[in-house]
Amino acid sequence: MAQPSASAILRVSDVTRRFGGLTAVDKVSLALVPGEIRALIGPNGAGKTSLFNLITGVLPCSSGSIEFKGARIDHLPPFRRFKQGMARSFQIVNLFADSSVEENVRIAAQAALKRTTHPFEWVAGAAVERRVAEVLDRFRWIRDPSVKAGSLNYAEQKKLETLMALTSDPELLLLDEPTAGIDENDIALIIGMIMSCAENRTILVTDHDVRFVMKIAHRITVLDQGSIIAEGTPEEVAADPVVDEVYFGGGG
Repeated sequence: MAQPSASAILRVSDVTRRFGGLTAVDKVSLALVPGEIRALIGPNGAGKTSLFNLITGVLPCSSGSIEFKGARIDHLPPFRRFKQGMARSFQIVNLFADSSVEENVRIAAQAALKRTTHPFEWVAGAAVERRVAEVLDRFRWIRDPSVKAGSLNYAEQKKLETLMALTSDPELLLLDEPTAGIDENDIALIIGMIMSCAENRTILVTDHDVRFVMKIAHRITVLDQGSIIAEGTPEEVAADPVVDEVYFGGGG
């Protein structure tokens, strides 16, 4: 992984998001270098998902700026940010349950290869089928691509949603709560999934499971009440008394 001093692929500068009198994200600044796995942690209501929504364009910033690959993107809609090389998964999976795994990936591939958001733009079938085959061959996370998405267990559904995000071959992948609702026995599967798709891309992941993020992250950023309260390596964050107070009430 590149060192923190290297050029950032994502730079968030003094970003704030207000909802009336509530400040969900308060002057947050962070920089991710290419190839980094960065974890964003914090208690409920800390502003993690709001920050994800600001980075991906689901929400506009009240103030501040966001740069991706050296260019401002905070004025761009989600589709344009997606086309520039970022993709995300969501905390609650959103799949086509009655369609097969392969068909879900095909739908994602069609969206990834489109140049516009026009509903009648259609990408040639051969290009889509090539992309589907490439993704399913490279990431063999689900044994049978012909099964319906709705028949998968929750861990497999999480893996499928990430697989769909990867059809665009993003340079920056944002994973929102990948272990939420996952059985303890399946955490290792999610860790393996993340590590296998980390090659040649940067990952920003948010999760409540501190043990999980300690295993996968190069660096960790800690949010509380919309502001960054700590940042560093897993070892540095684990030893931070402020983080200890927020998560464990000072109980270590």
